[in-house]
Amino acid sequence: MELNRKGISEQVADSIKKKIQDGIYKPGEKIPGERDMGIELSVSRNTVREAYKILEAYGYLTAKHGTGVFVASPEHQIQKMAEAFFVSSDQIKDFFAVRQILEESTVKWAIENSNVEQINELEQIINEANEILDGKIDYNRLAELDHKFHINLANNSKNAVLVRLMYYLIDLLSESRTKSIQIPGRVRQSVQEHTKILEAMKQKDIPLAQQYMKEHLGSVEQSITQATTTK
Repeated sequence: MELNRKGISEQVADSIKKKIQDGIYKPGEKIPGERDMGIELSVSRNTVREAYKILEAYGYLTAKHGTGVFVASPEHQIQKMAEAFFVSSDQIKDFFAVRQILEESTVKWAIENSNVEQINELEQIINEANEILDGKIDYNRLAELDHKFHINLANNSKNAVLVRLMYYLIDLLSESRTKSIQIPGRVRQSVQEHTKILEAMKQKDIPLAQQYMKEHLGSVEQSITQATTTK
């Protein structure tokens, strides 16, 4: 008999993953234990245990001690995927290339779907940042506002998957962002760039807003690259 190139435990993991993707096992649902799953799939308990470990590593399952194994939420799955990234200085260029594609779509959809209240919320974020810049500098709060501006844009896009992806992608660079935001002039530049994006949004000028977003991410990428390579 020709052997499958994948190991038995990987084949079992693929089988269980398909059941999750097909909705047979739903988020939050407890799945059969190792013994019962082994009987169901005609494999050993050890094979099922290894399959569960594989699926837990990829974020499809979560094991709760003394309770059992459960199907993870979509948010947990995306978080696990995000945690698999290690954004080193030589990967930042690729990372921002992907982020640029996402955020150009984000700003387009946000223009198409935002209401007056949501536009005002973005303006309030920028106004608070400007107030901090004019007073005692609070870098932690400025980093939070920077994060909030981009997340609000994603929320305004009305695309649930995009929101989740943007949340974890932006969060991956939180440490680098906190460091780069302390570079003289960087935070003021970001606030100015956010303002230009917002003004284009108010005009419902999608190409202009996308161009401003592209320029903003390019300058942020440069700052983070410098920050992560500075000893």
